Amino acid sequence: MRYSVTFLEHDYEALEKHLAASTDEQAAFLICRIAQAEGETRLLVRELLPVTGEDVIEHSPVHMKIAPRAYTRAMKRANDEKSCLLFVHSHPNGYPDHSAQDDVEEAKLFKTAYTRIRTPGVHGSLVLTPQGLSSARVWLPDGASASIERIRIVGRRVRFWFSQQGTTEIPTFFDRQVRAFGPDIQRLLSRLRVGIVGVGGTGSSVLEQLIRLGVGTIYISDGERFESSNVNRVYGSRVIDDTLPKIKIAQRLAAEIGLGTKVELIDKPISYQSALKTFRDCDIVFGCTDDELGRSLLNTFAIYYYIPVFDMGVKIDSDEGVIRSINGRVTTLVNGAACLHCRGRVSAERIAAQAEWEADPEGAQALHDEGYLPELGDPAPAVVAFTTTVAASAVSEFLHRLTGFMGPERESTEVLHLIDQTSVRTNRVASQHDCFCADKYHWGRGDVRPFLDTTWRAE
Repeated sequence: MRYSVTFLEHDYEALEKHLAASTDEQAAFLICRIAQAEGETRLLVRELLPVTGEDVIEHSPVHMKIAPRAYTRAMKRANDEKSCLLFVHSHPNGYPDHSAQDDVEEAKLFKTAYTRIRTPGVHGSLVLTPQGLSSARVWLPDGASASIERIRIVGRRVRFWFSQQGTTEIPTFFDRQVRAFGPDIQRLLSRLRVGIVGVGGTGSSVLEQLIRLGVGTIYISDGERFESSNVNRVYGSRVIDDTLPKIKIAQRLAAEIGLGTKVELIDKPISYQSALKTFRDCDIVFGCTDDELGRSLLNTFAIYYYIPVFDMGVKIDSDEGVIRSINGRVTTLVNGAACLHCRGRVSAERIAAQAEWEADPEGAQALHDEGYLPELGDPAPAVVAFTTTVAASAVSEFLHRLTGFMGPERESTEVLHLIDQTSVRTNRVASQHDCFCADKYHWGRGDVRPFLDTTWRAE
C-alpha cells in the first residue's frame, strides 16, 4: 500500500509560514479526510491547527514540549470531523529525518490517536526544515510506521515531494525534452499517474502526447467500441479496427510506441462509480468526454479529491459544409476556481436528460415524445486538426502547472480557442458564491457514502 498527502497550496503556504516563524521548533496539526483507492491511501488536508501560545510549554532549536490539551483538542477535532490526524513539526537546525526522540514520542501519540479517533484510516507525521519538506510517515494501528511516498501541493502550480528522490538514468530519446525542461521534470513525468476519460478525438491525441512526454502510468476509461467512421480523428486507429474496444486501441498505441508506459484500462464510462473510483489513484486527470454527465462528475471529483482535471471540448458550427465558427476550450478544474456549472459549460437539464437516456432508453423516448425530455442530438462534426489543437493546449496547460514555463503571471484557469479566427483567449474566474464548488464543506471530502454524494447507475 502506498501512502500520500495532498495539500491545497494556500494551506501548505500557511503551514510553512507558521513553522518558519521562529528559530525554535514549531508544530501544527492537520485534519485530513481519507481517500482509499486500491493501491493508495491518501490524506487530504482540510484544516490547519497551529500549536501556539500556552500550548507551547517550552521549545528550542532542537526540541519542543507541547501541552497535552493541544493533542487532545486536535484528536477531538479529527474525530468530530470523521477525519484523520497529521502531526507536523519543524527542525530549524536542518536535520532532515525524524529524530530518535520523535520516534519515541510519536509512538505514544499515535497509539492514543487510534484510541480517541474512530475514523477508519491512518495517522501520520511530517518534518519540515528551512528547505521545506524532508521526512514523512504514517503510523499504523499495530504501532509500525511506513513511509509516505509522495506529497502533492495543488494550486497555481502542482508541486510534488517524494520520499525517494529520483536518480534513475533518463533514456536518450528524451534528450530534446530534457534540454527544454531539465532532468528533474523528466523524472517527475515518469513517476506521475495520469488519467484520461474518453479516448476519442481529443483523448487519443492527449494519450499520444502523454506517452511521448514520458508519463509513467496512464489510466484510460472508455466503454465504447470504435467505429471506422471515426478513423479520421482517433490516433492509433485503423479502418480494420471497427467494433474493437477503444481502450484496446489505446493499449496497442502505447505498446507500439514502446516507451514503457504502463497503461491501466477501464472498460466502462465514468458514469459507473467503479470506473470513476479508479481515478482516485491519479495525480492529474484529463477530461476528454463529450457528454455533460461525465463532465459534471469530473467537476465534483476534482473538488472532493484535490485532483486537478483538465476538461476540454471542441465545437464546430457548420451548415451544409460551410463553417461558421470553430471553438475549442480547456478548463482547469481546481478548488477555488469557477467550475463547469459556474461557467455555464454544463447544464442541470442536459445532465438529467442524459442520465435518463442512459438508464432507461425506452422510458426516455416516451418522455421525449410527450415533450418532457430533450433529445441528445446527433454526433457533432469533428476534424482531427481541431481536436489535436485543443488536446495540445490541454497538455501544455498540464506542463505549465508542473513547470511554470508560461511565467508567474499566467494563472488562468480556462483557455478559449477561436480557431476560425486564429485567436486565443484566457480567463481566470472565481467560483460563484452560491455554487457548490465555492462551499469549502465539499473541498477535500474524499470518500463519502454514496460516492461523491451522488446516486449511481447499477453496475
